[in-house]
Amino acid sequence: MIDVCLILEGTYPYVAGGVATWVHQLVSAMRDLRFGIVYIAPQSDPTRRAKYTIPPHVLFLREIYLHDYVVESTRRRDPTDADFAQLAAWYDDLAQARYDRFPALVRSFQGDARCFDLPTLFGHRAIWDLLCRWHLRVAPSVSFLDFFWTWRATHLPLAQVSIAAIPPARIYHAVSTGYAGWFAAMAKLQHHAAMLLTEHGIYSYERLLEISQANWIYEEAQPRVRAARQLPFFKQWWVQLFHVLSGVAYAQADQIFTLYEGNKTQQVLGGAAPEKIAIIPNGIDLDRLLLVTRTRSAKPQIGLVGRVVAIKDVKTYLQAAQRVCEAMPAAHFFVIGPADEEPEYAEECRRLVRLARLEDHVTFTGRVDPLEYYRFLDLVVLTSVSEAQPYVILEANGVGIPVVATDVGACREMLEGRGPDDRALGVSGLLTELANPDATAAAILQLLRDRALYDRCAEAGQTRVRRYYDQTDLLSRYLNWYERYL
Repeated sequence: MIDVCLILEGTYPYVAGGVATWVHQLVSAMRDLRFGIVYIAPQSDPTRRAKYTIPPHVLFLREIYLHDYVVESTRRRDPTDADFAQLAAWYDDLAQARYDRFPALVRSFQGDARCFDLPTLFGHRAIWDLLCRWHLRVAPSVSFLDFFWTWRATHLPLAQVSIAAIPPARIYHAVSTGYAGWFAAMAKLQHHAAMLLTEHGIYSYERLLEISQANWIYEEAQPRVRAARQLPFFKQWWVQLFHVLSGVAYAQADQIFTLYEGNKTQQVLGGAAPEKIAIIPNGIDLDRLLLVTRTRSAKPQIGLVGRVVAIKDVKTYLQAAQRVCEAMPAAHFFVIGPADEEPEYAEECRRLVRLARLEDHVTFTGRVDPLEYYRFLDLVVLTSVSEAQPYVILEANGVGIPVVATDVGACREMLEGRGPDDRALGVSGLLTELANPDATAAAILQLLRDRALYDRCAEAGQTRVRRYYDQTDLLSRYLNWYERYL
């Protein structure tokens, strides 16, 4: 039996980024523990390649695909009227955010007594009758056809995760809520193990941002008097699904970790018990930063380090670049990160560069080692609409590069300090509003023009990272928690 089974959704080892970097740090450093990985992805992809070299003490990597459905029967017995009644009661409890029946639900999907599988859930008359009653109770004015297909779309991937084989482990560590948290909660109960949960970003909030802007979710025509901030019924349905997944993970986790106080507040509001939550900030390999030798160019060099995806709001960065180039024609901007995750958005960004006639001022690097660019960048910019505790700020500040960042997640405390001693170091960059290219451009120009401010930010950033964000602290604290539950 392995010691720790990491449950990962859409990240390590196939997707590079802050969470994947954190996972690689964790498993690479703890060579005395036996790890396994369960990786949850939308569907299988034979062209997918690992972005990291998996250490040898990671004994297996198993994959679960949300949309590659197991259509053959996997149940061990036929469901009874009592099983269907238990399922109906589970849905009734969700209206009060109660998850007491979750252990019974797990027994219906896992182990020798399991009675639910995909053919049963999506083909049994009792489920159809339950669905008809549920429609009349919660949404009688909504088209049943739309109701049915939304139910099917939301429940098929969840059922797929619920019937997946669970490898035995002593600790299940989910690195998000969502489907990963749901699977870890089931694994804990199935194998009588411990469950740990780490949230970098708040999963349910990030899904809310995506769903509110999604154009693939059907929306019925709404009266004009509907409040602007009220989501249509089917978008509310999707949002509620992810709230339930988070609620189950919070309820079953023996210990919950997050990166900063603001995240903890959101977790408590989402139903997590405050006494379960511990804050462990990200840390960085300081020795690796020592390899960076800085050389500044006569031309201003600015970089956004991150994936070219909508949540990073690269368009605001490019609009700010246009404004900066009008004031400083020699300035050059880099977009440093992979552009293959959301290809349509990446193409929109390139089109924006062409429309703004910035081809000579903007470079898309693709997937590269950002440390090579930290050698000459003057500033690093984050225009994200959501972040947790971004590694890019630690990396940039750690080598003496000031940062311009939107005021999201832990960016404020990372640039201005957490406690009195930290704040006394001074700021290591400037904060801006969301989706505000004018403010972003003004902050960039202020740092480039005010040499004294620039130097103070550079010195404060290096001191702060070395004093408060050493990865040794992060790793030792997680090792202590693992040992406690092992």
